[in-house]
Amino acid sequence: MRVLLVLLLAIPMMACGGGDLTPPRRKAHVSSGRLRSDHTSVFKPTLVLSPKVATLVPNETQSFSAQINYEPDGPRFPRQPVTWTVVEAGGGEVTRTGLYTAPSAAGTYHVKAEREDHPGVADTATVTVVAKGAPASPKQ
Repeated sequence: MRVLLVLLLAIPMMACGGGDLTPPRRKAHVSSGRLRSDHTSVFKPTLVLSPKVATLVPNETQSFSAQINYEPDGPRFPRQPVTWTVVEAGGGEVTRTGLYTAPSAAGTYHVKAEREDHPGVADTATVTVVAKGAPASPKQ
C-alpha cells in the first residue's frame, strides 16, 4: 500500500520535468540607476514646466507647475519630488511649491524645476519682468 502511495505522489513530479518549480527568468533593464524587470521599454523620466513664458511687473507673483511621470511599479511620493530654483542671482524667489515672486529690477530671468528622484531631468521657464507703467503682455 505504501509503495502505491509513493508512486502516486512521484508520477506528477516526473510529469513536471523533475519538479523544477523555479519561475522563468525575466529580462532586466537598468534605467537611471534603477533595475526594472519587465518586458516593456525602458522607463524615461520626464518633467514639463508650465507656463513656459511669463511677463510680470516687479514684485508680482506667478504660479508654475511641473508635470512629471512615475515609473509604473515605482514609488509614489507624498509631495511631488521637484526642486525649484531661480537661475539668476537676484532674479526673484520661488517657493518649494512653484510660486515665483519677481524681483524689483526689470530683466529676463529663468525659473527651473528639477526632479529629485531623477537628477538631471529638468525644465526651465522664462520670466520677463517689465518696469511698472511699461506695456506688458498678458500673463500666460
